[in-house]
Amino acid sequence: MTNQPVDPADARAIEDVLNRVAYILDSHEYDRLSEVFAPDVSFDNPGRLTASGLDEVIAAFKAIATPAVSHHITNVVVDGVDADTAECLSKALALRAGGQVTAAIYRDTVTRTDAGWRVAARRISPLG
Repeated sequence: MTNQPVDPADARAIEDVLNRVAYILDSHEYDRLSEVFAPDVSFDNPGRLTASGLDEVIAAFKAIATPAVSHHITNVVVDGVDADTAECLSKALALRAGGQVTAAIYRDTVTRTDAGWRVAARRISPLG
């Protein structure tokens, strides 16, 4: 992480985008992922979902037979790279069908676009 200061308004907008990812996934409204992911997004959740580009990410989520019931994003840290790019580190808890809870670390690269901040890359490292 680069640890450059980020304007507080940008940090809040970035955190909002990360939270919106969880809400969109939980509602299974995958066609809305363009509201939070960049068109050329790179998504890597080893063993579960790896995809490049928004269309491929949407198709991959639609193909998951048993998606998580609820995602919870916590402990968000936002570090600036430059005025239009930031690196984010957060913890995630996912409630799965049957009551199992899984934990992970999310490493996101976000970029400023004409439509606002978007996740350009997400790398997930499962915990436990």
